[in-house]
Amino acid sequence: MSTRQTYVEENFGILTDDDLYLDAVLIKPINLKDEKLRVLRVWVPKYPLTKSSVITCARQEVKSYGPDGRIAHLVFDLRGTGDSDGNLSVMNFKMDLQAVSEWAKERFGSKVNFGFLGTPTLKVGRVNMWPLRAGAVMETYYFPAKGKDVIAPTVVYLSSYGHFGRSDEKMCYKLSQAGYSVYGLDPLRYLLHASAKEPLTPEMLYEDLNIFMHMLPRDPIVVGNPLASGLALIWGAGVPRIEGVVAIGRAQSGLQPPHIFNNANPYTFLLSRKVLEIAPRPLSFIRLENHPLGGQDDTLSALFVSSKEPHRYETAVSLTPELLIEHIKWIQTNK
Repeated sequence: MSTRQTYVEENFGILTDDDLYLDAVLIKPINLKDEKLRVLRVWVPKYPLTKSSVITCARQEVKSYGPDGRIAHLVFDLRGTGDSDGNLSVMNFKMDLQAVSEWAKERFGSKVNFGFLGTPTLKVGRVNMWPLRAGAVMETYYFPAKGKDVIAPTVVYLSSYGHFGRSDEKMCYKLSQAGYSVYGLDPLRYLLHASAKEPLTPEMLYEDLNIFMHMLPRDPIVVGNPLASGLALIWGAGVPRIEGVVAIGRAQSGLQPPHIFNNANPYTFLLSRKVLEIAPRPLSFIRLENHPLGGQDDTLSALFVSSKEPHRYETAVSLTPELLIEHIKWIQTNK
């Protein structure tokens, strides 16, 4: 195995409009010159976490491009956290994001594809960091259930890869108001941490979820959004304590990145085989017409046919809280 270094890191500060320095690290392929950069992705820590919670993710992604890649990743500390300037009680993070955006434009120009991976705060949820195997952690966003249940039913909500955004936060909040304890997560952050030492096997994924489930109040229903629905199905197949799965949109493609998953055997993560193992627990598929990763009817229909009862398949224009709650209640009824 080659030990050649494939990436480099630059450490520096980014100055905000109110004269604070944000501690930052740019991670890029070793042969990449600034003028050749095509994509810059910025990992945003969830307050009060620091950049150390996502720097492993950035390194994993950049290593996967090889030394001649054209994509770089930036990690930075929000003001008042880690090594950045500022008062911990002043959370003017919009100014931080603006400073990072202006820095990127000044250094690389406006033609570079630029984007933030995540948002800095949650309006309602609470951020937790759970240790799993050595070197692997799971960052979750907890939304407590509204209601009088002593132990409310539990939902593990997986956003699409790379971005647990405001729409996901609103969805989790709506679920919590409907009486569910919700644990949201950006699965890409977990997966990149978990695969830092070696590509993942299904057994490693099962082990991680079993460790995480010890922290949950009840056995969960797992909801997987587009791309993350593949992970939800894998977990459902291999962890019997999961009460049911809602799989939304594209699934198999989310299990293909070779720097994350051990796909040396093409059947290892083949969902048409895995979904058989979810029964007799209920399984629900949702195809979204107005989502770019909402799934193809022939592909999702084939997965539905491969699975066993109790199962259901529905096509919707978009995912609404009412639709998701309906499917979760159906799982509760049929578990």
